[in-house]
Amino acid sequence: IGPNNDGCFSLLASLLTCWNSPTAALRSTKEMRFSAAEGGKVLLSVPIQAENLLSFHWYKGKEEDQDFAIAHYEKDTDSLKFGNATSGREEVYKDGSMMLQDVTQEDTGIYTLEAIGTHDHIEITHFYLQVYKIVTKPYLQVNTTRVGRRRSATILTCVSPDTGIDFNWFFNYKPVNLTERTTLSPEGHKLIISPVWWADSGIYQCEASNFFSSRKSGPLFLVLANG
Repeated sequence: IGPNNDGCFSLLASLLTCWNSPTAALRSTKEMRFSAAEGGKVLLSVPIQAENLLSFHWYKGKEEDQDFAIAHYEKDTDSLKFGNATSGREEVYKDGSMMLQDVTQEDTGIYTLEAIGTHDHIEITHFYLQVYKIVTKPYLQVNTTRVGRRRSATILTCVSPDTGIDFNWFFNYKPVNLTERTTLSPEGHKLIISPVWWADSGIYQCEASNFFSSRKSGPLFLVLANG
């Protein structure tokens, strides 16, 4: 057995090859989605093998950039340091999870967790957080107009200061049955009854909703003349 021209000792070239190469870090990436109501709190977490966790970083955004660092934890010294991107509303736990409290719509965005484990394993998790506004309670306005000598139309308007919301309508606490006489405006915030009949008398409500919340107006009782 002797050295070859490259300075490596070999028994059989087919059984053993001598070479030098740096160990590449094992890097994996995943994505998770979370939603929360404005003013509430949300826990951003992902399963991590605690016994293999050496350290982790939290960032605001999708890049591991120190200018957007929220927190950094080192297991061997049990030290947790907060970065420039912290808002003061974060609670960071040693298992790598982070609680955001009193969230606002400005907190909507991407958060990145970089977890570093044993054997040069780096796990990147991108958290997509959507914070939804709690809708404001709407109220009803009524307008009755004459559309003929003995016919009139009633228009109920669901008034809300919110944008990007959907509307639902209720008559005597049940969903309104849309007909040729009972229709909605294109935006859905107006209920139009034309011509109006005495049978349309009753309790009306509208509901404003978004993806995360919904609120109904107070009941409005209408007594309508036979048209």
